[in-house]
Amino acid sequence: MKFIIIGSSTGGPRILFDLFADLPQVSAAIILIQHMPVSTANRLAKRLSQLTANTVYIAEDHQPISTGSVFIAPGDQHLVLDNYEQVRLTSDEKVNFVRPSVDVTMLGLKRDLRHSILGIILSGMGSDGAEGLAHIKKIGGMTAVQDPASCTIRSMPEAALKTEKVDYTLPPEELKNLMIEFSKSGIP
Repeated sequence: MKFIIIGSSTGGPRILFDLFADLPQVSAAIILIQHMPVSTANRLAKRLSQLTANTVYIAEDHQPISTGSVFIAPGDQHLVLDNYEQVRLTSDEKVNFVRPSVDVTMLGLKRDLRHSILGIILSGMGSDGAEGLAHIKKIGGMTAVQDPASCTIRSMPEAALKTEKVDYTLPPEELKNLMIEFSKSGIP
């Protein structure tokens, strides 16, 4: 199975709307970690479901993972993939001052040759996701960041770039193409 893990914060929703606009059904599970309050998750899920052919969920504890679906981490809960089969939500301590944390999701992934992973970091403040993206690269996945020049807040992608583990630095429209190609072949 293929997994696309997307992390974003300030400025992220606008880019997410661009990425998901007319996004065809993908042969991957998309895990979305957006720093947001609990009250915002429903609005984000509703808007994304209007834009894409993929099924959009606010992730629930023990929810099975399925291809062609988008799982949004609820506000104030970390999301971890249990053996790449189901969602596990926790209220553990904040990481990088946030919950949900992109790093918690990405660092929870283990090398498994049955699965392909693409990690993406979008616009946002702070460094959440940098360590996680480097981990995805270490376990054999692909990594990408939004071109900082196109970000509302560039510190999350810039922190990821400093790890020197980023395969692609792309504007939003090219990130969408990367997601589509990855879901088709696993390797763009």
